Amino acid sequence: MRDLFESFRHYSNASDDQLLSEGRKENVAKRYPELAKKRESLDGESALDVLIQADPSGNQKYLEGAAKIVNASLESANNDDYEIFWGKKWPDDGSQDTDNLVSAWGITRNTAELLKPFHILQPHLPPTLRDINQFSSWRQLNAAVEEAVTIQADKERKRKAKDEEKAAAREGSDVVAENDYYTMIRPKTTGASCYYGQGTKWCISATKGNNYFDEYTSEGKSFYFVFFANLSNTNPYKKIALVVGMDGEYEEAFDTEDNSLYPHEVQHAILQNMLYEKQGKGAMAAYNYLEGTTEWGAPDAIPGVVRQAIADAEDPGTLSESDKEDFVRVVKELDIEWDDAAAKTERGWEAQGELAAEGLRAIALRWFREMKEEAETAHQDDPPGPTEAEFDKLKDDYYEAATNIDVDIDFPYETGWNRVAWNSRAYVDVEEVMMNEPLVREKRLKWRIDPEQTTDEQDEEIKEAVLAALTYVEAWPDEVYDGDHPLQFSIGIDSGGGTLSDFEDFLDSTLYQDGKWNEDFVEGLLDALEERELIGRDEREEEYWPDPEEKEKQIELPLSESKRIKLIIRRR
Repeated sequence: MRDLFESFRHYSNASDDQLLSEGRKENVAKRYPELAKKRESLDGESALDVLIQADPSGNQKYLEGAAKIVNASLESANNDDYEIFWGKKWPDDGSQDTDNLVSAWGITRNTAELLKPFHILQPHLPPTLRDINQFSSWRQLNAAVEEAVTIQADKERKRKAKDEEKAAAREGSDVVAENDYYTMIRPKTTGASCYYGQGTKWCISATKGNNYFDEYTSEGKSFYFVFFANLSNTNPYKKIALVVGMDGEYEEAFDTEDNSLYPHEVQHAILQNMLYEKQGKGAMAAYNYLEGTTEWGAPDAIPGVVRQAIADAEDPGTLSESDKEDFVRVVKELDIEWDDAAAKTERGWEAQGELAAEGLRAIALRWFREMKEEAETAHQDDPPGPTEAEFDKLKDDYYEAATNIDVDIDFPYETGWNRVAWNSRAYVDVEEVMMNEPLVREKRLKWRIDPEQTTDEQDEEIKEAVLAALTYVEAWPDEVYDGDHPLQFSIGIDSGGGTLSDFEDFLDSTLYQDGKWNEDFVEGLLDALEERELIGRDEREEEYWPDPEEKEKQIELPLSESKRIKLIIRRR
């Protein structure tokens, strides 16, 4: 009787988790008696004790599943004619043949070691793998833990990348305006434009296909993203992009669908935001009740939630008192005049509401004007695009490596164009090549015409030879100008314009051409002049030494010792 009383007192003082734990331990011990058996070879412990101690749930949630895995593993070993070894220390002293043994203690410990990571990593697993009771082997449980580790690492990698992307976006942008109603951010890098333009169809925020942020920025445009706090995420006005042109003046605005917005549409976006459109009805419904549908323009241009509010407002009876109260709250929040006493008279609320609606539109107009002014000021204080110094730095770096081709830059304030332009040019003096190039002496080439008195036909042939030589350096010039002398030419090799990155690519290509100039161009020029018989070797050398290399070999040959020259001198 006393034992029964003590047992009752024990259970009455236990918590729900403790009761649940005790029940689960008793059930598992009954289901798997071999695992519950206390063994002298296990220092008085049982395999079940190991699993109970390792369960991290606090209520033995994993005990039955873990016991099932151990029992199934032992049954499988037994069916394969293995002997179950119930000791803690493996008999490697030769006292027993271990080839046919399976350690129950080892299987139990291995399973127990997986319970804590399975418990911790369980939220990272798909729902189908979160129940330990579905596993029938250690291998399956271990695979689930490994999958959870992989999923967790992938989530962590993505989270870290997102944090880094966010930090980079903040670093590459300026907050131009911020209040309880909206935030206006100016992205100054492509990364920032993509980050803050997520969910839009803006080409300056595209992450797939072509992104035009750098190109438009290099043309002198700047962008300002306005995030409205009180619009629903499905509202196309949730984000709008304001564009300031190269002249520093506001140009246009775009909604999330990349539709160009008229000024009155931007004002409507601001008005919706003031009226907390994301709440559905309320102040928004009351405003539409007062103003009707005409203020929103074509039905297709009206967001769905707003369109529904308008439809509801067509019946005055559907405008609830809560909608009116919400409207009045918004009006007072914006410091618009409202006479509570007058509103309680007949038609008083409508009259007060119409005056308040006019005040709302005036504020929307003012806020839009302020947005444009803030954007224009930011543009003027910090003009968009790379600076002139950045272009000049790339040009200076190019000149440190180049020796033959010149590069010039023209900025928009010099040309009136909407982007930075550049060109590459080379100067060729054919007479200087003939006088100073080692290859000319090596080939023993000389003029076959009088370079001081050339004919028009010869001038044209020399020019053609120069053009032919340019193909040796993979240059196809835009234009070739005659210099002060028929043998001098100014060559416009290439031209372009665009972003700082485009200019860097242009310089890389030009430097490649410059590197091929000294040998390839000179060789090509001499070949072209020789083909046109404007230069060649001395006629006597051509006759006696047709091949210059053969001539050199013959000159270097020693006199033959086997041949002697006998001089006979006759006297008179």
